[in-house]
Amino acid sequence: MASTSKEKKIKKKEKQQEIQSKSLGNFHNLQLLCKADDRQKKTLQKIIKQKPDLAKSLNIYADGVRYYIARQQQRDKLLAGKESPLIDITEEQVQIPVLPSITNRQIVRQYKQDQLNPKNLSESLEKAYKRQNHSNNYTPLANRQRNNIIQSQNPALKINREKELPKLKFNYYIGPGNNGELVKRILQKREQFWSSVPQQFQYKHFIWQQSYFGMDFNKLQGSDSQYTRMMYNFFEFHKNITSKSGLSISLLQYFNNIEKTFDVIPLVFIINFKNSDWMKDVQQFTEFYCNNNPLPQTSMKINLDFDFYVSNLPANKVNYNGIKTYKMQETLSNKTQYLWLLKPADWNRGEGVHVFNTLEEVETLIKSYYYGKGNYECKEFVIQKYIERPLLLGGRKFDIRCWVLITHEMHYFLFKEAYIRTSGATFSLENKDRYIHLTNNAVQKNAQNYGQFEDGNQLSLKRFQKQLDEQETKYDFRKDGWPKIKEIVKLTLNSTKLNKRNRKYGMQILGYDFMIDENLKLWLIEVNANPCIEESSNLLKMLIPRMLDDAFILTIDKVFTPEVDFKMQQPKFKVDEYDDQENMWEQLGVCG
Repeated sequence: MASTSKEKKIKKKEKQQEIQSKSLGNFHNLQLLCKADDRQKKTLQKIIKQKPDLAKSLNIYADGVRYYIARQQQRDKLLAGKESPLIDITEEQVQIPVLPSITNRQIVRQYKQDQLNPKNLSESLEKAYKRQNHSNNYTPLANRQRNNIIQSQNPALKINREKELPKLKFNYYIGPGNNGELVKRILQKREQFWSSVPQQFQYKHFIWQQSYFGMDFNKLQGSDSQYTRMMYNFFEFHKNITSKSGLSISLLQYFNNIEKTFDVIPLVFIINFKNSDWMKDVQQFTEFYCNNNPLPQTSMKINLDFDFYVSNLPANKVNYNGIKTYKMQETLSNKTQYLWLLKPADWNRGEGVHVFNTLEEVETLIKSYYYGKGNYECKEFVIQKYIERPLLLGGRKFDIRCWVLITHEMHYFLFKEAYIRTSGATFSLENKDRYIHLTNNAVQKNAQNYGQFEDGNQLSLKRFQKQLDEQETKYDFRKDGWPKIKEIVKLTLNSTKLNKRNRKYGMQILGYDFMIDENLKLWLIEVNANPCIEESSNLLKMLIPRMLDDAFILTIDKVFTPEVDFKMQQPKFKVDEYDDQENMWEQLGVCG
C-alpha cells in the first residue's frame, strides 16, 4: 500500500514538472521582459511554474512590447541616417581640403573629412592670443574675445528629403458576423493610414462588432493626439431606443401621453419579469385584451397564470394612464381576427417573434422562453398589437428599412436611399405562418419561395413607387412618406440620451423599420442597433458599400485623419442617380 501511494506521489510530481516545463517552454519572451536582471528572471520563472496559464497572457503583452520597440528602432535608424543616407556628397567634394564648420561636424565626421578638429583649432588660437597680449597674469575669462571660425569655404551640402519617415498607422479590429468582411473592404481603401489587427492586440483605435458586449466605454476619452483616441460602433445607452421595450419606454416618457405615443408605434404592453410589479403589467394587458376583443369569448381564457419569482427590483416609471379608455386605430383590428405579436425585448432578426390570438398561446410561449426554450432564455417581453390591415404590394406584406447615422459629434443623418423588404407569401390573417407576417431577410431567406418575385425579396424606392402606381395606390412615397420618416427619426432621437456620460468618439448606424397601413399611415415598428449589412441582392451590393464608406467619411476620417480628403479617393462606390463626390447622408439635427 505504501509503495503504491509513493508511486502515485512520484507520478503526480512528474506531471507537475512536465506542465511547468511546458509552460516555461511556451513562454518565449522571458529574456525580453527581464533583460539582464537574473533575479527578476528567477522570480518570473517561479510565478509561471505556480501559474502555467499566466505564460499565454505574458506572451501577448510581450508581443505588443516587441512590436512597439521594433517600430521605435526603425524610426531611430532612419533618423540617424543608418538605413538610408540623409546627405548626398560627390567624390570631388570629398577631395577638396576645407575648414569644417561646427554646425556640420557630425555629418563631416561620418565621411571622414574632419581634417581640422574645431575644438583643437579654437584651443591653438587661444594659446596664441595668450602669448601675444597676456604673457603675464592671464585669466581665461577676462576680456576674452570670440574667435569665429570661417565657414565660407565649406561646400553646400545637399539634403535628401525625398524619402520621408514612415508614418504610424491606426489599427482597427472587425468582429466576425454580419458581413464584417465588407467593413474590412471599405477600410482597405484607407490602407495608407489603417491596418487590421486581431482581437487580442492591445493597441486598437477602431472596433466594429455585432454587439457592444466587451466594450469598455471608459476608454472613449478626449485626446489631442489622434494616436491615443479610440472609437466604437456603439453608443453606451443605445438600448434606450434599440431594444423593443426601451423604444416604448422612451416614447412613453417623452410624450407622457398614451394617444401620442401609440400614434407613432402600434400599441405596446411591456412585461418584465425581472421587476417587482410584473403582475400589474400582466393584469393591465389581459384586461385590455379582453375588453377590446371583437370575437366571441366563449370557452376562452381570460387570465394569464404565472407562478414566477417576484423580484425586488423597482419597475420603470412608465405612464399607462388612460389605457382603459384608449381606442385603437381602425387598421389595427379586423372583425374576423384578433392578432397580437409576442417579441423578446432584446432579440433581433425576427428571433422569438410569434403571432398569437389567444391568451392560452401567449401563456405557453412566455413560459417556454422564461424557463429556456432550447438554448434561449428570456424574462422581458413586448406584446404589440398586430397591424391587421396593412398596405400590400401585389397581395404580399412589406416593410421599409432606412439607415440612420449618429456621429461622434452627436449629429444624426438619414441615408438618402432606403429599400423595401417583401414577404414571398400571399398575405392572410387566417394563417400564422411567420413567412407571411415577418419580412426580415434573416427570416425570408429560409422560405421556399425566397427571391421568386424580387431579387432577395428587396425593392428600391423607385421600383416600389412604380408598383404602387401600377396597382393604382395613390401614394407618393417621396412626397408624403419620406418627410414623415424624418419626423419620426427626430422624435425618437430626442426622446432619450444615447451618450449620457459624454463619451468621446462614439458612432453608430441604426436600422429603422417602418410599415404603411391600409389608410396610408406610416408606423414605426422598431429600431435595430446593428442592422443587417449582408449583400443579399444586387440592390444592396450597390447601396451598402456606399452607405458605409460615406458614414466613415463623417466619423472615423474626421477623428483620425482630418487632413485627408477621402472624397477624392478612387475607386468610389457608385449609386445610380447620385454623384460620386456627393455624401449620401442627409443631416437632420443634433441629438438631445
